[in-house]
Amino acid sequence: MKKVLHIIGLGPAGLEYMTLRDYRLIKEAKGVFFRTFKHPCAQELLAEGITAQSFDYLYEKEESFEKVYEGILSSLTDKLEKYQEVVYAVPGHPTVAERSVQLLVDKLSGDVEVKVYGSVSFLDPLFAAISLDPANGFLLLNYDQLKGREITGKEWLVIPQVYDPFIASDVKLDLMEVYPDETEVFLVKSLGAQNEEIKSIKLYELDHQEFDHLSTVVVPPNPRAISTTRLLEVMQKLRSPEGCPWDREQNHDSLVPYLVEESYEVIDAIESQDMYNLAEELGDLLLQIVFHAQVAQETGEFGYQDVLQGIIEKMVRRHPHVFGDLAVKDSAEVLQNWDQIKNEEKERAEKKEFFDFPQGLPALMLAEKTQKRVAKIGFDWPDSEGPLTKVYEELEELKEAMQRGLGIEEEFGDILFACVNLSRFLKVHSEDALRKTIKKFQRRFLEMESLARIDGHKLEGLTLEEMDFYWEKAKIKEKTM
Repeated sequence: MKKVLHIIGLGPAGLEYMTLRDYRLIKEAKGVFFRTFKHPCAQELLAEGITAQSFDYLYEKEESFEKVYEGILSSLTDKLEKYQEVVYAVPGHPTVAERSVQLLVDKLSGDVEVKVYGSVSFLDPLFAAISLDPANGFLLLNYDQLKGREITGKEWLVIPQVYDPFIASDVKLDLMEVYPDETEVFLVKSLGAQNEEIKSIKLYELDHQEFDHLSTVVVPPNPRAISTTRLLEVMQKLRSPEGCPWDREQNHDSLVPYLVEESYEVIDAIESQDMYNLAEELGDLLLQIVFHAQVAQETGEFGYQDVLQGIIEKMVRRHPHVFGDLAVKDSAEVLQNWDQIKNEEKERAEKKEFFDFPQGLPALMLAEKTQKRVAKIGFDWPDSEGPLTKVYEELEELKEAMQRGLGIEEEFGDILFACVNLSRFLKVHSEDALRKTIKKFQRRFLEMESLARIDGHKLEGLTLEEMDFYWEKAKIKEKTM
């Protein structure tokens, strides 16, 4: 005959919230164990003379809650060797914010008959105390589950077991990443008891309050919460008949220049090591993605969720060494597997274009990708001497075109293409190299202007020779710094 573990809930407060069935179980059982005696119902049962033990000693002894729950599991396993039936009583409802119960069900169900009984949870009196209708939506999260969660601000947020200022401080900091600092929140203590207390405070004041083991923090819906949901709603509003005329007129094609511009502004912020500006520019780039997704949503092509689903599935699929059991030695092997998976995807999609990368890339990047692609099938120089010779050859052809007055653009393009080819063999990224040279030129020009101004001159009034004098001074100053 299987041993039986009865798991019951003590309700949110005193004995009046306990079911008659659970009361009888505790009264009749020989092995009764409470997760904690720090609960009104537990105290009243002890006052009636029941014999029971608690696991409060584990909370004082162990360094983490996981260790506490493991200790409870180990102890109850031992007690079931001694007793045919054991009662384990927890505050509130056994399956609401009770990790120890989930652990017991997962670990013991195979060898022991585990019976979990429903009871009144702290949510029942909470809904009545703050007039929260759960049909309008609410989110129940433990205090250590707030980080990384997509909290939209559209629903009520309920955080139980905030029982000391240290936990409250963590909760405050996590919530302040989503909600404004001055957000009104409720601190609810001793729900359902005679000394029930509901206090409305500002979020930034949260960790300056008094707490007990029955403290719960509740955050009402807030339209100012920071979330992807809010950004999507802002874009929907801008595109609506009541929104912005300019935003309503845009389509995928008209938005392309802004997408390119915002991408380069992100690059500029990275190169400038301006992290404050980088955050802003990434936001501008994200807006472009949301904009395109909203346009597509309106035409029935796809929606933002499709964008998310596609990239999530792609990242998981292309990283079998992270999300699967594939072993890799280094990043080079990662890239090799990545390319192989991409090729398999393209074969399945029956897309066999050789140059299957975006043709709208900046010209230098497009040239480099094109050269790398043909190099994969062996159409490449054996070493840097080949492309270097080609650069000189193309220069001569440009000179001839200039003398003829024909084909100048084509020959100039050939020089650029040859220079990109040479850059690959020199392990230099042509796009980065040119951008750094442009930055250097701008820096020297501004220094030249500054030096001329110190001497009482404006560049506009100087001859080319005079400007060249200040240019050389700027170069010398830069090299000595």
